[in-house]
Amino acid sequence: MIQESEYQGFLKQTNFDYSRDVDAMAGAIDGEQLFFLLRGRFQWRKLKQYASAHGGTCTDTECRAETSVRGRWATFRLVQPDVLALAVGPNPKAIQALRRSPLEEPAQLPGDPIWVRLSGRLLRNPAELPFAFRIFAVSLQVAAPVTVSLGPSEGSSAAAFTLQMDANCPNQAAAETIRSQLEIQTKMLKLELARERRKPNAADLTGMLVAGSFQVVDRHLVGRWPVQRELIESLQ
Repeated sequence: MIQESEYQGFLKQTNFDYSRDVDAMAGAIDGEQLFFLLRGRFQWRKLKQYASAHGGTCTDTECRAETSVRGRWATFRLVQPDVLALAVGPNPKAIQALRRSPLEEPAQLPGDPIWVRLSGRLLRNPAELPFAFRIFAVSLQVAAPVTVSLGPSEGSSAAAFTLQMDANCPNQAAAETIRSQLEIQTKMLKLELARERRKPNAADLTGMLVAGSFQVVDRHLVGRWPVQRELIESLQ
């Protein structure tokens, strides 16, 4: 992380303040590597001067400099006048991951206000996920991308929100296989609760996960889980 004195020097020399100059931000984490896209107001000339003054190198549209933490690099690139791409981590060339091939189709973004795209690394090594989610993550390892979003509850549901997952599978057969696996895992969770003489609890993950439903749309596996108000309150 940038130290306070370093950050204050950055503000003074670049006249950039994220709390004032950034209108929107999207971020992603891949291991130790951080990625950001920032939309706002940037004085590119001053940003280049700051990077060069701190041992970095710049081209017309991209700068690279080592941070105060040895072995970690900050690389930023002006995508367009009001959009800046930023990569921070051990790979000084990580910014290349934010370049899109001209032939690549733009990804369909969820319409829900809160969403996250799960990395393949997380799905292959789901140890950091809550235990209840790990068995689901294993079934999704062949899908990419996998997007999870939170939005208003659907239809006449008494739930406060709906958690939705969209997993883009290699083909429809793979999507059908994953659907079957998730349905089996949901049934196994219900049986395990019954064996322990427990009922699904609306205030924890068991109440949400046992109510999951799954469907295949073309090669997409779509999962939906109702999120009860009790669960939201338990997280506060």
